[in-house]
Amino acid sequence: METGESFMNKTGIMIGILAFAAATAGSVIALPEANAAPAAASAGEPSGPGVAGRLPAASRASLQDNQARPCMFADPGFYQWGGTPILGDDGLYHIFYDRWPRGNPRGMFGWLYITEIAHAVSAKPEGPYVFRNVAISSPGDNPAGRWDAVNTHNAYITRFPNPATGKLRYYLYFIANRGDKTTSDPWMVHVGHQRIGVAWSDSPDGPWTRHSGPVCEPGGPLRHYVVNPGVTRLPDGRYLMALKGRGAVAGKPKEWGPMLHGWALADKPTGPFVIQSTLLFPGSVGAEDPCVWVQDGRVFAAVKDWNGQLSGIAPGISWVYGDLQPDGSVKWTVPKNPLVSARVLKWDDGTETKVYALERPYVLLDKQGRPSHLFAACSLQSEFGGSSQTPKAKPNPVKPENLPFNVCIPLTATNEIPYFPKDHTAPCRQSPRKATLAWFD
Repeated sequence: METGESFMNKTGIMIGILAFAAATAGSVIALPEANAAPAAASAGEPSGPGVAGRLPAASRASLQDNQARPCMFADPGFYQWGGTPILGDDGLYHIFYDRWPRGNPRGMFGWLYITEIAHAVSAKPEGPYVFRNVAISSPGDNPAGRWDAVNTHNAYITRFPNPATGKLRYYLYFIANRGDKTTSDPWMVHVGHQRIGVAWSDSPDGPWTRHSGPVCEPGGPLRHYVVNPGVTRLPDGRYLMALKGRGAVAGKPKEWGPMLHGWALADKPTGPFVIQSTLLFPGSVGAEDPCVWVQDGRVFAAVKDWNGQLSGIAPGISWVYGDLQPDGSVKWTVPKNPLVSARVLKWDDGTETKVYALERPYVLLDKQGRPSHLFAACSLQSEFGGSSQTPKAKPNPVKPENLPFNVCIPLTATNEIPYFPKDHTAPCRQSPRKATLAWFD
């Protein structure tokens, strides 16, 4: 989905849509000195997650009927956005994803008010996934004034040791918000109250225990709200969260500045995550939606490459990697060929389908800890088609091509430039890749 400045440039939708853009990873960041020396990284440039492979042509029918098939997780009754899978001890793959009813009075904009985090399962990573239950949803304002009274969105599933026992436990990060009557614009009130929370369980089937308060709140350079967490455990045992907020405007404390992407650290998976003083990406770099993981002593991030700034080739999904330094810092690098997938789905019958949106990437690791599949939110045309921030008594019908779904793309282990449509070779609309690389030097 096109969100934030990118979406506004195309449609003129009000600034509130910026809240749906996700955090990202990027330039050199200085972490506090670790108590333990990080694991040594392998020498040379890593191969990364690989590049997008082909999907079964029989699953192409999901683009029209919105039914779940292998590699295509769709539901005709719901908007879906962002799926994060994990392999359970039961041998099944459990995907946690955002969904809200197709016929709601705001359409796609209902994400801010009525999203629930659903749970589906499959015997194979590519599916087909079958809905099992709702993991967490809005608790309502009970007790009154709670921070997470409205919404549960941006599902990000992980598995970390329980600090008390050392036993592995599932941690499900999410965002939520609340409303009040401080302004006549309820949309912006809910946007401004967004915070990051976490729930945990010893089983992917639940029950889930919600942390009583946010695990991360605005601080440092990130003001007003924080959203879209991507969390990983560093080799030294600390937890790193990538996230998004808004910058400050000098002399105007209530005015929202540019969209900024930062990072936070915690000693426990339940936080508190403390936002650091430096940014991951400067506001001028069009990348977001980080999936972060550690592999062979290095930190990797797959991100939405809005305009192809990172790859220098095409908009889509790209990756960067970071080396842990002896002083505990992370030095990030853009690899020679960072493009994982352009905004196109390739089928095993040799055909292709160009898509409007390919974002919210999540890289699934196999049992050996190697990238195997790329999960992403996808839509054929703008997922905001026919939607409105103001609820409508009679919602507009949602066309199949506007209804977003989740796609699972097998990854091919290679460091070569992946296929991309010929019309994506035009110069990037923002800074060229050469300028972007300077932030990683």
